[in-house]
Amino acid sequence: MESASNENYEFRVYPDEKSPKLFKSPLLEVLTKTKLWIIILLYSSVATFCLWVYMYYFHGTVFNLILLFVLGFFTWTFGEYILHRFVYHKLKDASYDSGIQYVFHGIHHQYPTDEDRIILPPVPGLAIACLFLGVYYLIMGGAAFTFGSGFLIGYLVYISIHWMVHSKPAPARFNFWWKHHNIHHYQQHDKAFGVSTPIWDIVFRTMPVKGRKTITILKK
Repeated sequence: MESASNENYEFRVYPDEKSPKLFKSPLLEVLTKTKLWIIILLYSSVATFCLWVYMYYFHGTVFNLILLFVLGFFTWTFGEYILHRFVYHKLKDASYDSGIQYVFHGIHHQYPTDEDRIILPPVPGLAIACLFLGVYYLIMGGAAFTFGSGFLIGYLVYISIHWMVHSKPAPARFNFWWKHHNIHHYQQHDKAFGVSTPIWDIVFRTMPVKGRKTITILKK
């Protein structure tokens, strides 16, 4: 893998190709891939169950349900930015060409149209979701079920947008998201971390800078 530097990061990309196997074990390998419909079905079911638990076991009001759901949804946009910036990319230089960053995210940068790896697979995805929901429960008790439901639906909106902008061709209605995300992929690897919204890029001053380029894409 090519070395990275903050202002001249070289990275080889294989457009329109499937990514290679990550594991020799067929079981482990299948756990690294997923489809959009699987994630939508899985997380929407979990989110619906959480809403039911809140209303049935914690006797929540409709007003509180809506308020907590919206707050959870908005909180996801922050979580999305934090995960992308500080977990999927390295802290030092925002690179992603080795280590856990490559397994979780760099392989997507290298094979951006491989539909099997556009979305985080269910096993690591559910592990991260459970971690978040556990923390929320410790903080807010039963309200975490509705807050967490909004958080999960926010995630579904995010991965749906991400899926669409990597479709070929991307639907015209996703033009803004396509442009913003492609700057992150092909021009400035240390900017434009938000996918569903640029609000946190604005807050944390990681919006793309016109005319700036930090990455050189090396093609096959």
